[in-house]
Amino acid sequence: MDPRLSLLKLASVSSSHVSFPTRALFSRFGSAEEILRASPAEWETTEGVLPYTVRRLREVRDDSEAAVMLARLEEGGMRPVSFVDLEYPENLTRIPDPPPVLFLRGQPRAEDRGAVAVVGARKASAYGIAVCRSLVAGLVGRGVCIVSGLALGIDAAAHWACLERGGRTLGVLGTGLDVPYPKENLPLFQRIPSQGVLISEFPPGTRARPENFPRRNRIISGLSLGVLVVEASRKSGTLITVRMALEQGREVFAVPGDIRSPLSKGTHRLIQQGAKLVDSLEDILEELPALAGREHPDSVGVGQPETREDPRPWGSEDRTVQSGGAAWTKAVSLAGGEEAEQVVGQLGEEGTLIDTLLERTGWPLEKLNGLLTELELLGRVRRLPGNRIGRCVT
Repeated sequence: MDPRLSLLKLASVSSSHVSFPTRALFSRFGSAEEILRASPAEWETTEGVLPYTVRRLREVRDDSEAAVMLARLEEGGMRPVSFVDLEYPENLTRIPDPPPVLFLRGQPRAEDRGAVAVVGARKASAYGIAVCRSLVAGLVGRGVCIVSGLALGIDAAAHWACLERGGRTLGVLGTGLDVPYPKENLPLFQRIPSQGVLISEFPPGTRARPENFPRRNRIISGLSLGVLVVEASRKSGTLITVRMALEQGREVFAVPGDIRSPLSKGTHRLIQQGAKLVDSLEDILEELPALAGREHPDSVGVGQPETREDPRPWGSEDRTVQSGGAAWTKAVSLAGGEEAEQVVGQLGEEGTLIDTLLERTGWPLEKLNGLLTELELLGRVRRLPGNRIGRCVT
């Protein structure tokens, strides 16, 4: 059997899971093939494996859909790597919940370990775009790899500024690598593999769903030594990336903005809570000394404002960059209906197991995850260790 089939099956299980016990399963069984060959009794006696995981592993073991995904994998020029493969990013192996399988397009390099994530508003202002491009240019000039999520606004600006300076960039998707999202960034999808890597934990063919993006965000922060936030509203999904960065022990940086702008509310709150205020490149480098002495031989005008014309929508100086598609809009819609109250009512400060919520509601995991994502963005619930969801006390 093609060994990639086992990786595809394992990715199918983990990508539909709230928290997959990657480290425990690979420590015990050694490879994706051996994990799938194990008996249900062996899965059940592995630390951190929940009943839902066992059910999904049983369902996928003989899943013929993996063969269909394999064909998509080959057509799209993607390759899967497992948690124990040498190509698996070293920084990511150290986070609490690393994906068991990643899909890559492009060639990883050792220097990608010296990475900084740049994230922020999708409806970015001209100020935010200009600051983002200037700081990224400076980081690239020090040989720093730039990580972001290929969203519109700040994400796209960071990727493009890096590519234009000849730097390395890692783009992390919340879809399969053969499903460019948002479509406006198709040129980025096509360009990044030549100067970096496209990365996703989601199998080929996976479409954009609201619950995918918080999962993607933990990979963005996990690949990086620190996270730089350029513009974020108080309810921005960017703040989920920040929370995950803090849980992973990463540095957090925030660029201050106009106190009258809603796009400054999130960044200013981060600064109040202890994020490092950034008004120059040195503010980042002094917290990440391993990056301070690095130089990029092809950099030009490092850290200086961009003056050349740029035809891309995100580079426009006279208009606000528009937000992404309906999937994200749905994710941040108000979650105040009966179903939301049904879930919140079952949560205490100490948290409730995801499996318990699945049993009580009878919903598919995808539906529960989507609702929990909405509630998390609204500050009504929080994710706790041990696959628990807790109610936020206001």
